[in-house]
Amino acid sequence: MLKETIEETSVSLVTYAQPPTQLADISSITSLNTSNLGQGGQEPLVSVPATINENFLLAHSPTSTDYIEASGYRRTQVTEYTVQSGDLLSFIASDYGISMDSIIWANGLKNADSISPGQVLKIPPVSGIIHQVKKSDTIASIAKKYGGDEAKIIEFNSLSQNGELQTGNEIIVPDGRVKTAIATSGTTAATAKASAKAKPFSYLPDLGNYFMQPASGRNWGKIHGRNGVDIANSCGTPIYAAADGLVSVADSSGYNGGFGKYIKIAHPNGTETLYAHSMKLLVASGQVVGRGQQIMLMGTTGRSTGCHLHFEVHGARNLLAK
Repeated sequence: MLKETIEETSVSLVTYAQPPTQLADISSITSLNTSNLGQGGQEPLVSVPATINENFLLAHSPTSTDYIEASGYRRTQVTEYTVQSGDLLSFIASDYGISMDSIIWANGLKNADSISPGQVLKIPPVSGIIHQVKKSDTIASIAKKYGGDEAKIIEFNSLSQNGELQTGNEIIVPDGRVKTAIATSGTTAATAKASAKAKPFSYLPDLGNYFMQPASGRNWGKIHGRNGVDIANSCGTPIYAAADGLVSVADSSGYNGGFGKYIKIAHPNGTETLYAHSMKLLVASGQVVGRGQQIMLMGTTGRSTGCHLHFEVHGARNLLAK
């Protein structure tokens, strides 16, 4: 039985050298301007150069994945993820609720450091192995090869009870392992049990009031991308830092894979937030910002159907998700 408590890894604290400016009036966040509302689609994730204080990255450690609850959400399909600048494999694994080894095996990586911006990773739906069926394969031989369970393989892949396989198809081996591989140092994640009522990324820790709502407007509430939710309002609406942190990316030009002008902030507790589609950025990479500090203006740059903010939380639940 998995533990239901949250165990966070210790992180380094940041001493802020400057007071935050342009702080938000928190009560004003509830107001709504309904003109020119917009919403993004399945924004692809991006890779761009970033300037970041290396000392701060010491605090950029994801929380332990021991908190994943057995009743959490389970994907059934392989997902593709494009590595962003500053990404850590442990952080990606934590967000998707699987082990780092599973991502390493799925992509033929040498180790956890063998990722680079722009690289597209296959993300298995659960911890285990993605296996491409060969002509001589049987459920029994696949289970034996990876130390898996025949019944679990049949159930997870919705195979017929006789275990008939189609050559060339990819199947998932839940909890399977590459026996010759050396285990990565770092966190592993347990398989989450399927639940029709559960939501994507619901296994991530709920940090309560650690984050504030970053903008006023219509909250669409639907998760898409990497734990992202859209807030729509008129272009020029102020957008605020959801928590104290360091700006790790502030890109004010280009399509950026759909994000347009966007910012990413690394927070001292090991989480990070991303803010996309801005019309104007008000902070720069490497700048320390405070919770409620204005960081950009809402816009419709990149892949966007109207003025809105695409807001992602990495390493914790998104407070905007309904």
